[in-house]
Amino acid sequence: MRKIMILNPAAGHGDADKLSSPDGNISVYKTKCIGDAERYVAEECRKDPETHFIVCGGDGTVNEVVNGIMNANAGDTAMFSIVPTGTGNDFIKNGLEKHKCHKVDVISINGKYAVNMINIGFDCDVVEKTQFYKQKHSGSTAYLMGVGNVLFHKMGQFFRITYTDTDDQSKSIEQECLLCAVANGAYAGGGFNFAPNSAVNDGVLDVLIVDKISRIKFLSLIGNFRAGKFISPEGVLKKGFDNAMKYIKCTSIKVENTRTVCIDGEVAEADFADITVLPKAINYYA
Repeated sequence: MRKIMILNPAAGHGDADKLSSPDGNISVYKTKCIGDAERYVAEECRKDPETHFIVCGGDGTVNEVVNGIMNANAGDTAMFSIVPTGTGNDFIKNGLEKHKCHKVDVISINGKYAVNMINIGFDCDVVEKTQFYKQKHSGSTAYLMGVGNVLFHKMGQFFRITYTDTDDQSKSIEQECLLCAVANGAYAGGGFNFAPNSAVNDGVLDVLIVDKISRIKFLSLIGNFRAGKFISPEGVLKKGFDNAMKYIKCTSIKVENTRTVCIDGEVAEADFADITVLPKAINYYA
């Protein structure tokens, strides 16, 4: 299998640009702009579907490579791995066995793909603010500063949510929400454990819906929320969180009345999010 190293010089603090190919059998491609990795990977997959892409960048670069592979219908043959040089690097925190190839799930959203998490509402607003703070701070610190910024503005948004649960039953929720996170992986925001019960290869989406709550309650919960200590391994929300959020598992979900969606850390405008899981749709070498 041929190997191509995808270097994003703009990721993190430019650490990827300092890397070089470990041997002469690995070619190197430096991305030039947003969307370039997706375009290049799709082209290379069409030339040779059995290609191993080594991603030197952050979650955004990983997302572009995943989209390139999926757009070329090469999910069964191509493979990607990650050298973390971004500020968040959340996907690699999922604890998969090292030095092994894993079939992992992919999230389909509005005609695009994600491998880690979709964030809607408060957290999407935070990500927009975090981009500014990332210039001088680590991913987790920048995210906390983004949280602080958004807390000073109006919080909450009315969502219409319909989903198909793991028993193939259709259900719906209509309410004011603070945020909705649809997870394949467990972490986002540089280490916030949004979905502690998730697995990237179980064919299921883990969905966290936080009710519209007061700033004081939000601040009282954020420490344990960040650490993923809001729910038991059996799926029971802990005291204080049980009347503030919902944690559901499903195979598809549609969220309507959105303004923006955050796809693996990248924000895009959208007035709805139509999301499904594609079980074990791509190869990841940990």
